[in-house]
Amino acid sequence: MKKLFGAVLIPVFLAACGGGISTNTDFDPAVDFSGFQTYAWLPAGNGMDDGSGVHTNELTDSRIRSAVEANLNAKGMRKVSPDQADLGVGYQVTAQDRVQYNTVSTGWGGGYGGYYGGWGGMGMTSSQTYATNYTDGSLILGIFDASEKKMIWQGVATKTLSENPDTEERTQTINDAVAKLMADFPPNAN
Repeated sequence: MKKLFGAVLIPVFLAACGGGISTNTDFDPAVDFSGFQTYAWLPAGNGMDDGSGVHTNELTDSRIRSAVEANLNAKGMRKVSPDQADLGVGYQVTAQDRVQYNTVSTGWGGGYGGYYGGWGGMGMTSSQTYATNYTDGSLILGIFDASEKKMIWQGVATKTLSENPDTEERTQTINDAVAKLMADFPPNAN
């Protein structure tokens, strides 16, 4: 069931009609990123797969790879074969069901009292709690030093998923998520 959920969910990865994309990045401050010029995609089973059973389909995989490559190429990096690469790039996607509770109070409170007294009475209030179910999808991008075989940068982009995005919305949202995620990559290039 979990694999089926992932197969259905991931094509709508990050495509949402509400809410923004939140990002978080981390890197090894001891690494000098200025020397890296080439990259290659890591093969399957690259340490980025957490065994969750949530996998992308070919269309989503292609969108994610294209967005990452466009961002790396715009930063002057070039894609090469894995045996020639300075950096290895891998990603995974995750999905987490969430519930948001909202309580709304209605009615009126009782009494009006001033310094000299006033009238009082019993107030009538009621409240209703509503639950909203939604799913957050995350793209986790890892960049590895190919010679050291260790992760040197990681970024996570998260957004609430939409149930019925169209092809253009999926592509644009993935492009936006990757661009926002990689805006400060490489981290010490400034």
